[in-house]
Amino acid sequence: MRLSVILLCVSLVGVLGGAAIIGLPALGAAVIFDSLCVGFWALQRDDGTGAVPSVHQLPGRTTAEVLERARRAS
Repeated sequence: MRLSVILLCVSLVGVLGGAAIIGLPALGAAVIFDSLCVGFWALQRDDGTGAVPSVHQLPGRTTAEVLERARRAS
């Protein structure tokens, strides 16, 4: 995933740099285009699950079961 983010950023810089060479109206259009593309990219990556959990879920166990087992072990 890091490579795709780096390539996306390089692409954005290239589009904005090329538009800046052309002129101010082209730069404004490029900013709008880049914003739309990044927004579309972010929406396509969203899986609809909400926030990323901070604790990895173990297969077949709930967080409460894991914590209870740790409490009994200590």
